[in-house]
Amino acid sequence: MPNRRVLITGCSSGVGRALAVRLARRGHEVIASARSAAAVADLDVADRIGLDVTDPESVRRAARRLGAVDVLVNNAGRGMRAPVELAGDDDLRALWETNVLGPVRLIRAFLPAMRERGSGRIVNVSSVAGRRVMPLTGHYAASKHALEAIGEALRHEVRPFGVEVVTVEPGPVRTEFARNLLAADTTDPGPYREVAEWAAELGRAVNAPAQTAEEVADVVVAAVEAERVPLRIPTSPEAARAIADRTGRGDTEYEEWLYGVVPPPERPTGGGDAGTR
Repeated sequence: MPNRRVLITGCSSGVGRALAVRLARRGHEVIASARSAAAVADLDVADRIGLDVTDPESVRRAARRLGAVDVLVNNAGRGMRAPVELAGDDDLRALWETNVLGPVRLIRAFLPAMRERGSGRIVNVSSVAGRRVMPLTGHYAASKHALEAIGEALRHEVRPFGVEVVTVEPGPVRTEFARNLLAADTTDPGPYREVAEWAAELGRAVNAPAQTAEEVADVVVAAVEAERVPLRIPTSPEAARAIADRTGRGDTEYEEWLYGVVPPPERPTGGGDAGTR
């Protein structure tokens, strides 16, 4: 693919920042965005803008200012680690506003020009959690399942117009992402204390090794530049294996396998009511 005009969300740190640097060095016209324009002011790219994907007016302003782009990379995201019961409404709204409604707003804003000219690409950065759910990741995984479903439907809808959609699926990444989780101050999981300890041990046993932001960014660069892209791209063989651990088994077989890796507590002894935020 020749050099393209690329809009990337979530460039203040991590994968988004590494991606902006790499694409700019390769000659692409990169527009790096973050909720605060100051967070991307130091990036050596074609343009830097403040863009809050959770704010419809912010998205509209960005679309009016930027006009058409060749590639949209929906990278901005939030994480959450909490028992399903204990996640508060405010955190859930923030999660879905960022991980699902945000990408949809960007698609609405920039897809029409792609469709009208007959070319373009949308790259959605999802997660292994988009196809595999672990304990305490239910809400986060649900948001990524939703993004994957939207991406798959959209891929079929826009293909006749010459627009491609691809979903990139990282496993764990060594960035600030894991240290800025929603519901991170739910430090006492109450009755789920032993379940949380089991979930942590299970994650260490079955999760793919963490990649660097730069390693994941290299995969997204390939997704931007490839002549054709598949529906999904795991960012490493280990991430692909983690997905296959779930997708390659039926439900009963998967549960038997998972519980065989690290047996769950039969009857947690922890009590109390942790409540919600």
